[in-house]
Amino acid sequence: MKRYLKRINLFALCIAVLMSVVCTGLSFQTYASAYDSDDRFSDIDKYLDTCAKNAHIPALAVSITDSENTLFSACYGECESCDTPFVLGSVSKSFTAVCIMKLAEQGKLSLDDKVSAYLPDAADGDRITVSQLLNHSGGLGEHQTLENCHIINDQGVHNYANVNYSLLGRIIECVSGETFESYVSKNVLAPLEMSHTAASYEKSMENGLTDGYTDHWGFSVRRDHRYPGSDSAWITVPAGYMSSSVNDLARYLRMYLSGGKGVISEQSIEQMFYGDTVYVEDDVPFWYGYGWATVREPLPEPVLRHSGLVETGTSCVFIIPGKDIGVAFTANVNDYFVTNEMMDSIGWGVILMLLGEAPNEIPAGAYILEHIRIDLIMLAVLLASVIPFCMIPAFGKRLARKKYISAVVDTVILNIAFPTFILLIVPLFFRTPLWVAEAFVPDVFITVIVSSALLFLCGAIKVIMLMRMIIKQR
Repeated sequence: MKRYLKRINLFALCIAVLMSVVCTGLSFQTYASAYDSDDRFSDIDKYLDTCAKNAHIPALAVSITDSENTLFSACYGECESCDTPFVLGSVSKSFTAVCIMKLAEQGKLSLDDKVSAYLPDAADGDRITVSQLLNHSGGLGEHQTLENCHIINDQGVHNYANVNYSLLGRIIECVSGETFESYVSKNVLAPLEMSHTAASYEKSMENGLTDGYTDHWGFSVRRDHRYPGSDSAWITVPAGYMSSSVNDLARYLRMYLSGGKGVISEQSIEQMFYGDTVYVEDDVPFWYGYGWATVREPLPEPVLRHSGLVETGTSCVFIIPGKDIGVAFTANVNDYFVTNEMMDSIGWGVILMLLGEAPNEIPAGAYILEHIRIDLIMLAVLLASVIPFCMIPAFGKRLARKKYISAVVDTVILNIAFPTFILLIVPLFFRTPLWVAEAFVPDVFITVIVSSALLFLCGAIKVIMLMRMIIKQR
């Protein structure tokens, strides 16, 4: 019995440690940078160069602009030009919001209209407004798609969901009579001369879309971009699969800083930023408007922001209205637990420097140490799933002594309950389907699936041994 309890404690410890983690030597060179004589941009360049190396980012590009000109642009690592496009992730949402505001200005839709006015077949479309789609307050679920979306959350409360902007993309197509790609290209990209920005896979590749990477146990592995191909896609182009370069993003940010540049009006921009915001309680609280979030505390002045994440990269755009500055970041790696957090820290680090504050630092060994910690825990879980195989001889001896009850209890707890629990950790405790884990944290997904499969397999072997022993006794 004592040995049995020790085995249970070992498995429980491994699972607990894995849950705590889920909660919680390459050299890169600067390729090009352009900045004025202001020392702050020289300091920013040095800061970014160091951070890109320490965070092990394969390719990073950054631009800083005011309402008239690009003040700074640089790329690091494998990025060869600031005109190189990256997949934007949810930064795409602000482009979709601009298209909606353009159509509203033209009187072709109203933000107060129900979704059903444009998409009659949309589930619960008669209960959700266009405005609620824009600020994620319509009650749709985070992991829903165009095929299964319906209200599951309280309305009027911010519940971030990609499907909101997938529906907005459909509304744009319905109202304009054009594809989303055609409409955004004609009405936003062309007027702003954003020649390295696209709303389709084919055009993105034609523009020279950079390779993407996903982390596997601390190693960045090249991976094809997962462009959506059907209504079952969780992230559609209007919600997260536009591509752009930081030079183009500088032009895009100048549109906001200069009052619209004829694309949309200054009044529409104000409405996007501040007109219908929803308060979001987070580690750092913010107010979400139409494709933009406003962060106020603990900053010395308000900053507008939106980040983006896909399976193969991250991005972020900032606007500091009080300083007439916009900042764009793009990176071609998704490393959910380590580099992504570092990218967020780097982005805010530059903003802090522009606000006259000290930046966040990325220590030289932080990346390796953090991945070693995570990898050792995943290795411990995998090893724990192998241990029962080593105990099969002891299990056989127990059967030979006719200790069937303890053998059954052992099998049920260690080889049925535990692997089931492992499979349910992500869906139950983090409300994230395993298919999302497979896409965004593949190493964790593989660890969960392999360890569970090994434990189930061991259980099957034990059941066979038990059945044979019972038959033999008869």
